[in-house]
Amino acid sequence: MAIQKLRQARRKAGFRGMIKSAVSSMKHTRRPDSLLFHTNTITDIDESTQFEISNRIEVGIGDRGATHPRIGRSKFESHSGSTVARTGNHRANIGPASIVHIEGDFRMGDSNMNSHGRILCGNEITIGDGCELSWDVQLLDDDRHKLSINGTEQPRSGPIHIGDNVWIGQGVTVLKGVSIGDGSVIGASSVVSKDIPPQSLAVGQPANVVREDVAWS
Repeated sequence: MAIQKLRQARRKAGFRGMIKSAVSSMKHTRRPDSLLFHTNTITDIDESTQFEISNRIEVGIGDRGATHPRIGRSKFESHSGSTVARTGNHRANIGPASIVHIEGDFRMGDSNMNSHGRILCGNEITIGDGCELSWDVQLLDDDRHKLSINGTEQPRSGPIHIGDNVWIGQGVTVLKGVSIGDGSVIGASSVVSKDIPPQSLAVGQPANVVREDVAWS
């Protein structure tokens, strides 16, 4: 089954994507199948980036029916001193037309991020196993600027931790310093600016818990 899924993903990547993936994988992980990029994925990987990959990460692979064919390019970019880690045993997928910008420590389990996602990792972002992130989800752990309130400078960045089996709806933005507990659901278009307990349903801007002891499958 795992081999069949890998073959299917490679077909979706396209011929040029397969060549690009094999070269990048061997260069950065010393394995031929750790990184799988679609033909339309732009890659800019710093030589010093540390990869800790148990299986593989797929970028730009997925249902392209939800993506405009002219603007469906993805980008995977890492900078000096960054880390990219796979913590699961199967695969992590980041869908078409997504942007991944890593300056810090990025870790992803066996989870799926649909198309048009945005990941800005300036500090630390962790995504657990069994998570589903819908279209247009943004994970932003860094403000990219300084902010002072009453003369006191505020933290510019903070880690984002997403637990296992979390469902994040369409158009959600998760901001710096946030933890989302196992099994939680975040409603569409919410802005998550504070911690969400496990097995909670949170909605709104900012997101607030409206139900507890929820379950999804």
